Amino acid sequence: MKQFKRVIAIVIAAIMLMCFASCSMTGGEIDITNDNIKIGVIISDAKDVTTGNTGYAMSAVNEVLGLGYGIGEERFTTVESVNPDDAAAVDEALTTLINKECNLIIAAENGYLDDIKKISGDNEKIKFFVCDADNDGNNIYGYKAEMKETMYFVGMVAGMKAQELEAQKVGFIAASEKKNTLANAFAMGVAATNGNATVEVIYSADAATAANKLIKDGCVVIASDYEDEAIAKAATDAKIFFCGFGSETYLNATDEETGEKLYASAALCAPLYNYTQFYVDAIKAVVDNEEPDPFVGGYATGETFLSDLNEETVAEGTQEAYDLAVKAFEKGELKLDAVSATNVTVVK
Repeated sequence: MKQFKRVIAIVIAAIMLMCFASCSMTGGEIDITNDNIKIGVIISDAKDVTTGNTGYAMSAVNEVLGLGYGIGEERFTTVESVNPDDAAAVDEALTTLINKECNLIIAAENGYLDDIKKISGDNEKIKFFVCDADNDGNNIYGYKAEMKETMYFVGMVAGMKAQELEAQKVGFIAASEKKNTLANAFAMGVAATNGNATVEVIYSADAATAANKLIKDGCVVIASDYEDEAIAKAATDAKIFFCGFGSETYLNATDEETGEKLYASAALCAPLYNYTQFYVDAIKAVVDNEEPDPFVGGYATGETFLSDLNEETVAEGTQEAYDLAVKAFEKGELKLDAVSATNVTVVK
C-alpha cells in the first residue's frame, strides 16, 4: 500500500509535467522546455552502485527516465566517482556540467555544498539541488528525507525477532553520537514489540569491529544508520540477523562464482529512501520557471519507507504488527515528534 501510494504521487506529478512540455519559461534569456532542459548529476560512486546516496540518486534518475513523459537519457549528464573531499575533482565536475549548459544540477552528497557555494553566484541561472542541505535563498536548494518513522518500524521488526529468539539484546551502530535521533526511534520501535529488550548502541564508523562487539555482547539483531556490508557479513557468520541500511541490497547479494545468495539468511528488512518525487518536482519547477518548494520528505509522503519484509527470517506475526502500526500512524495515533527512548544503553 505504501509503495502504491508513492507511485501514484509520482505519476500525478509526471502528468503535470507533461502538461508543461510545450510551455516556455518567461522572463529568462533562454526558454526551457522538456525538449531542451539539461540536467547534471554528481555522484560519489560509479553509476551502477546500488547503495548509499549514489544508489538513491541513480534509482531516482532511472525512475524518472522510466516514467516516459518526454525527458530521456540524453537530457542527463552524470559525473561519477567524484570524491566530496577532493575540491579539485568537485570543481572539475561542476565545470563539466556548466560547460554542458545544464539548467539544473543535482549533487547527491552534502559534501559538495561548499564547492557549489563558491560558483553558484557566478552561475545564477543554474539551480543547484544538494542532498541534506538547506536553501540559501538564491539558487541553491536542499532536499532531504526524515527517516525516524521508518526506523521506528524497523525497530518493531527487530524487537519481534528478538522476542521470538527469547533474547533481550538488540544492537544499533550509529555513525555519530551527535545524531542519535534514528537510534532512539529504532529503540522506541523495539520497545513497542518487546518491552524486555535493551538496545545497545555503539557510535563508530568501524562497522566490522562494532558489529562483532555487539555480537559478543549477545545481541541477536543488529541495525545501523549507515550502510556497510561488514554488518551483513558479521551477522550472517554469527547466524544472527540484521536490518539496517542496505539490507535490501545485501538481501539480493550473490556469490559471483556460485550465484548463491550471501546474506539472505540473516536479513530482516531495510529502511529505504526514494527521491524520485523530488526529482520530478525539481524538473517541473525549472520547466515552469517556478521557485522550487523546500523539500523535506518522509514516511507519510513516501520518500522513506520500509522494504518488503523477508518472510523467511522475520518473526511470525511481524507483517500484521507492522500493518497495524502503519494504520495508527496514518490516523495520527502514532507520533514521534519528540524522539526519546529509555531502553538504550551506550557501549564503547
